[in-house]
Amino acid sequence: MHISLKPELLFNLGPFPVTNSILSSWIATLLLIVLAIVVGGNFKRIPSGIQHIFEMIYEMFEGMATEVMGKAGSKFVPLLATLFLFIITSNWLGVLPGVGSLGFYETHVAASSDSHAAPAAKDAHATPAAKDAHAAPAKDDHSGEPVFVPLFRGANADLNTTFALAIIVMVFIHVMGIKSAGLSHHLAHFKNPLEIVSEFSKVLSFGFRLFGNVFAGEVLLTAMASILVIITGKSLLLYGVIGGFIVTPFLMLEFFVGFIQAFVFAMLTLSFLSLFYKTENSESHH
Repeated sequence: MHISLKPELLFNLGPFPVTNSILSSWIATLLLIVLAIVVGGNFKRIPSGIQHIFEMIYEMFEGMATEVMGKAGSKFVPLLATLFLFIITSNWLGVLPGVGSLGFYETHVAASSDSHAAPAAKDAHATPAAKDAHAAPAKDDHSGEPVFVPLFRGANADLNTTFALAIIVMVFIHVMGIKSAGLSHHLAHFKNPLEIVSEFSKVLSFGFRLFGNVFAGEVLLTAMASILVIITGKSLLLYGVIGGFIVTPFLMLEFFVGFIQAFVFAMLTLSFLSLFYKTENSESHH
């Protein structure tokens, strides 16, 4: 069982490295764009199917935003709905079969033993035992063994993605705070240094909460798959029957967690936004 905190590199587009998590985020984005085009091109006054789902999501966040921020909250519904849709799509795509299991093996070249022995060769007083001590690590190096590289990895199982979302949200919140009340009034919130630390902690909270829950789910599913292989061996029939009973509840749990994390991220965005915009926007007081 191979578990890696960082995403695996697939290829490079010029100087830009493309990892399996970036590829998954592109797929999620492309899927949402296609759905938006399909729904927009077949818009109906009486919604049904995918259009009905999209309208339910929009109306859900519109009701929450107006309840928290008044009429001013309606202008932020597109942001909240977009965050929710991207995160839940990325989370649910990461649970589908093939994600984490389709890929290729890559062999990392082991470091040469000469590089370890070189410092000893420069020392005229180095003993044979000292030379062997420098060369020993190369003998125990397992970097030459093939490592499985999955083609797809949950986009939010990568800290780069979750922190990017967190930074975008926090920058947007402060820009809107400045726009609604002016720079001097907005900076008045940060007279206490603890308030500045609090804003940085919000980025950490956003990023680590989403990453931790999604990554822990992937580890759980990987561990369950490894246990099934140990129990069933190479019997595909036993793996399918026993796997259905054992893995299915965990898959359902991950779908639920994926929804909850997307909803929490959007609601925290609304909550943090209301701290600055609601109190600074004169429309929100009346």
